[in-house]
Amino acid sequence: MRFEERRVRRILARNTLLFFAAFALLFSLFGVLVFQLVSANVYQTADAQLDEVRDVAMAVAADPAGGSVGSEPSLGANAEIREDIEFVPRNSGTDAAAASAESIIITSEAYVASNPQLIYLWRNAEGKPLHTEGLYSVYPTYFNDVPFDRENIGRVYETRAGGHAYRCVNYVVEGSESKDYLQVLVNVDSELALLDHFTKMLVIYLVAAVLGAAAASYFLSRKTIKPIVASMNRQTEFVQNASHELRTPLAIIRAAQERLLADPSARVVDKFEDVNAVADETKRLARLVDDLMTLSSADAPVHDDREMEPVDVSGVVAEVGDLYADVAEVGGKTLTVVAQPAGEALIDADALRQVVGILLDNALKYTEEGDVVELRCEERAGRVAVSVADTGCGIDPADREQVFERFYRADAARTTPGSGLGLSIARALVERARGTIAVEGNEPRGTCVTVTLPKARTR
Repeated sequence: MRFEERRVRRILARNTLLFFAAFALLFSLFGVLVFQLVSANVYQTADAQLDEVRDVAMAVAADPAGGSVGSEPSLGANAEIREDIEFVPRNSGTDAAAASAESIIITSEAYVASNPQLIYLWRNAEGKPLHTEGLYSVYPTYFNDVPFDRENIGRVYETRAGGHAYRCVNYVVEGSESKDYLQVLVNVDSELALLDHFTKMLVIYLVAAVLGAAAASYFLSRKTIKPIVASMNRQTEFVQNASHELRTPLAIIRAAQERLLADPSARVVDKFEDVNAVADETKRLARLVDDLMTLSSADAPVHDDREMEPVDVSGVVAEVGDLYADVAEVGGKTLTVVAQPAGEALIDADALRQVVGILLDNALKYTEEGDVVELRCEERAGRVAVSVADTGCGIDPADREQVFERFYRADAARTTPGSGLGLSIARALVERARGTIAVEGNEPRGTCVTVTLPKARTR
């Protein structure tokens, strides 16, 4: 396995783990928060019913004339007696004022029926169950197993008995002869079942979410690592192509130098061809290095557009066109320049000259004697457009997107002079100026390369 592949796999594993840890933490925190909210509110209805019956306990603490009999805080004189509840002695023949608290019953059937879940359990001074009220007047035997703490007064708590769960609250009822207790209970089996079901479903969904997070983490990691892999592939391809381009001139220079060293006494004029070959290939290497430096500087980000001065594009196009007119004439080709006023663009003047020069050089390189090359500058849709169209051999549609890649050449045999960096440099310079460059066919024959640049804003 290559070093690059191992590095990519390490990055992929690390990113996947980081994404998974982040997702798992978020889902876990969300699950805990939801569980806390549900568990904190699952008894809200039951507790509200117990709070409502507080009025009942307060009413029990008052005599029929409205006087207070109890002394506990929850049964104080500020108790508000509900009008729909009536309290009378269980033994009607006795004096109500002298009756003990354990003889008091709830006679409002409407109130008891409105809260059928509530159980009113009266207890004596020792805490033993005496009887129930209303719908629960038939005393079930399992109430004997309901825990009761005489010290736990006026506070809602949870207890269990007979395999059932209850929320309950205790009150003190002080009569004239004895001190009794009222324990109010509400069954919460359904709430516990709901909470248990919710907990199971929450765990199932959290597990599913974690598994989904693992898959999403891997997917996102692959997406985030794609630019890295593409960059590494481009770097590898760049090194391979650069090595290929450097190999030929270096081989020619080495061969020529070996021939010169083989005959050190020879005169320069006798070895003119070898010396000339060394000079030509050295120039080629120098051009290749210059192109690479240009690409490097063009790839650097632009920090401030205000440092660049607007350039009259049509003037630069006309200037470069005049320089290449003689080159075209020498090759038996026709170069037509149409430079219409199109406005100014925010691009370095030397960069614009280099772009136009690259396009013209390619057009003249891939055309034959008698072909026509047209250089045009005009305004299109509020932008400055510079195009170079020729009637040469053209570029295959499958190669049009790849011609901007570094060292890419449609001529696989590389019989045509050049390094394959020209259009790459042109695209880098154009994109640095926030423009676009595209290759199209020039019907019926040839190629048309169009550069569009945004107009400079008026200051």
